[in-house]
Parts: sequence; C-alpha cells; structure tokens
Amino acid sequence: MIVATQLVVTLVAALSWSLLVPRIRVDDDAAPRFEELVTPGSIAAVGIVGAALSQILWLVPPPHWWLWAPYLGLGLPLVAVDAMTTWLPRRLHRVVAGAMALGLAALAAASWREALAALGGAAAAYALFWTLWRLLPGLGFGDVRLAALVGAVGTLGGPMAWATALLAGTLLGAAHGIVHAAWAARGPGRPRHFAYGPALWLGPFAAALLSGW
Repeated sequence: MIVATQLVVTLVAALSWSLLVPRIRVDDDAAPRFEELVTPGSIAAVGIVGAALSQILWLVPPPHWWLWAPYLGLGLPLVAVDAMTTWLPRRLHRVVAGAMALGLAALAAASWREALAALGGAAAAYALFWTLWRLLPGLGFGDVRLAALVGAVGTLGGPMAWATALLAGTLLGAAHGIVHAAWAARGPGRPRHFAYGPALWLGPFAAALLSGW
C-alpha cells in the first residue's frame, strides 16, 4: 500500500510539472515564461525528488496520507517553480489547495477531529504569516497562502509538530537567505531575491523526522 502511494505521488509530481506548469498564466509583464522551465531534465529531477521525499510516508499514519499525498505530489511542482523563479503562482496553489481540500474531506470520514485540527492548523498558520507579511516587506503573499497548507499538514502530528513545522521552515528559509545573500554579494547583477517557499514547504518533513509523528 505505501509503495503504491509513493509511486502515485511520484507520478503526480512529474505529470503536474509536465502538464500544469506550462499552462501557468500570470497577468504581469515581469512574469517568467513558465513553459521554459519544463525540460526532460527538470521532469526527471522533479520525479526523483518526489520519489525521495515520498519516503516520509513511512513515518506518517495512513489516514494522514489523504493530506500528505497532494501536499507532496502537487506541492512539489509549486515550490519547484518558486525555487526556479521566486514566483508562487496563485492558480497552481489553488490546484494544490483544492486537492488537499478533497483529501481533508476523506480524512474527516475517518476522523473528524483530525480534520478539524487540520483546518485549525491551516487557519492559525495563515493568520500568523499574514501578520508577518504585514510587518515584513520582504515576505510575499504567496508564502502566506503556502503557510496555510504547511499548517494543515503540520498539525496532523499535534500542536508541537505544527510549531516545529513552521519553525523549521522559517529556520531553513533564514539559512537559505544567508547563503543566497553571500552568493549575491560576490557578483554584480546577481538577483537579491530568493525563494522562501521551498524551505517553508519542507517544514512538515522536518517535524515528522524530529518527532516521529
């Protein structure tokens, strides 16, 4: 069962990257050409990373896979776009959120308390990052939307896992920011902005590894 789920996650990640990313449209002249991101090499890379990250399911109770599977399979292409462009496209985020909403409904059939906790965790994370977005000009609103997904998955492991997921994602993002700033300072013309989404998205993985879920 778990191997089949991991295979599905890997295939969904690769197919989503291949089929959805080229269709992203953003009404902004500064937006990158997302279709140029999709190459045979990038498809293979997304599939490999998806297969590697899906190993986290060994630590996650099967009922929680209803949220983890779309978080992995569809969330990976979302943050991969961010990693390559520093953009978190709203339409792609809606696909992830919609799939997780369906997973949440399935989870509710097994445990309405856990489903309710996931909703609460998503709302709390969104509120926290919305506040940070208002206070910190460097934080994009795409990260606020992403935080809700992180909170939904993270809270499945309990309040401590929720806090660990957000803290770990923040620390990973800070470490990435420091490394990126040092790299950017070494050459003129290098971009100063960096993608925070991938680090934030990895927070629940750190929580699962540290807490054993």
